[in-house]
Amino acid sequence: MKTRAGDEWELFADQCRRQMQRPLRDRLRYGFYRQHKPVLDDAPYRTFATTAEYRQWCHENLPAYLGYRLAKD
Repeated sequence: MKTRAGDEWELFADQCRRQMQRPLRDRLRYGFYRQHKPVLDDAPYRTFATTAEYRQWCHENLPAYLGYRLAKD
């Protein structure tokens, strides 16, 4: 069954109202999702001398789906 855009908006608005009734502690607890990012999360930290060096490292080492790619001219 296909719903109208207005119906979907009302369902979303109802869900938001229900969520706002939760205590703040619960909203913060369940409002964030931890996603492991390969390579980025595998070392405690990395340092780079320049932003260009960081961007080049990202381009060479990170999976494309993470979006850390050099812009094409």
